[in-house]
Amino acid sequence: MKEFCRTLLLICSLAVLQVVLPLNTFGKDESRAVQRDWAAFPAIIEMDAPRELYAVGDVHGDYDRLVTLLIAAKLIGPGAASPAEAKWLGGSAVLICTGDLIDKGKHSLKVVALFRALQASASQAGGKVLVTMGNHEAEFLAAGDTDDKAEEFLKELEKHGLDPNTVAAGQDAQDVGKFLRSLPFAVRAGDWFFAHACNTDGRTLNALRIKLQDDVKSLGFGSPILSADDSLLEARLHPIPWWEREGDAPKESAGRLREFAQALGIKHFVMGHQPGAVKFSDGTKRKKGALFQKFDGLMFLIDTGMSEAIDYSTGTILHITILNGKASAKAIGVDGIPQELWNENSN
Repeated sequence: MKEFCRTLLLICSLAVLQVVLPLNTFGKDESRAVQRDWAAFPAIIEMDAPRELYAVGDVHGDYDRLVTLLIAAKLIGPGAASPAEAKWLGGSAVLICTGDLIDKGKHSLKVVALFRALQASASQAGGKVLVTMGNHEAEFLAAGDTDDKAEEFLKELEKHGLDPNTVAAGQDAQDVGKFLRSLPFAVRAGDWFFAHACNTDGRTLNALRIKLQDDVKSLGFGSPILSADDSLLEARLHPIPWWEREGDAPKESAGRLREFAQALGIKHFVMGHQPGAVKFSDGTKRKKGALFQKFDGLMFLIDTGMSEAIDYSTGTILHITILNGKASAKAIGVDGIPQELWNENSN
């Protein structure tokens, strides 16, 4: 009788394992793991700072406003009705977009195609166009057609005969997914660090790179280093900026951000992600939709809510000039008139 019970228990255990193991395997981190050639597509792009450096954030599917802004900044010529017609005029300058190309607006695919076309065109002219991953790209890649924030993008993909899950897996014929999956998470250009939300949690550049590679490799694009509330792509300015703590004195907030910069070996952060009004611990305020700098050039906020779907502004691009080791920054709107934002010689 005991032998019969043991046999029956073994049979039941095996039956349970046959049911449970596939379910557990499907839900394990391995199912979200990312295979990526980190040498060809690094987690953080590092380069010397060029003389002319431009940055724009959070296009969110608004092709027309992006084109108008790039024309105003003299980075492309007029007549770019389609991405294939856009020609780079920026010479050896570098343009960096801090992510969120997709969602909200109705022309995410054209925005992606434009940046891909400009990468090729700029390279031929001795310049560079770089795009870092935003939280909207990461969330789509992690969730596919279940991304509840990507309603417009999912509709757009289906309208163009693209299956969202196939794109998210990087297997679509147009290589849209492959492009999104290969995006770096940050760019360091000399003393300047560009990322969607910029919270490095005080890591060194090498520690951040290793953490990004390890977590994305094992946990995928939904890993906490990308998706947690205090992460590189998701850290927010509301209810208080991510570098502040409740009860901070202004010097403490500034000091913490400077410590983060020193750990990276940089002097300036450039962050997208948040276009809204912000009140800082020292009482100063950033107006909704304004390109803004804080702490004498330590932090630049470049998400101006330019997409018509958000409509906080028609767009502003950050133009950084580095001459004889000194940097200055201007804001260029769709009127093409530069407005001085910060000048190292004046600080």
